[in-house]
Amino acid sequence: MKLRRRNSFDFPILGVAVALRQATDGTIEYARIVMGAVASYPVEAEEAGRMLIGQKLTPELIDAVAQVAYKPAKPLDNTDLGHPYRKKMARVYVARALQELRQVMI
Repeated sequence: MKLRRRNSFDFPILGVAVALRQATDGTIEYARIVMGAVASYPVEAEEAGRMLIGQKLTPELIDAVAQVAYKPAKPLDNTDLGHPYRKKMARVYVARALQELRQVMI
């Protein structure tokens, strides 16, 4: 998922990638959450990924994971959108990505 100003060519303000593998019992056995444009390099939200292991993807878990995932985000001051907004959107976009995956995992 990308957050950007325009739908045409534009530099992303935020990028979020989530990879999950579901076990046969419906729990998550593998998880990675990586954010782009929140530092000078991609940042993995390792603690947030660990929270998912062994759990079923519920709305409550998604909220908790998104809250933890955005903590390592330290957006650079290189766009017209402010640091607090971009950091907040990291939480929002992690939640959205997990919600999308939940829809296909059910």
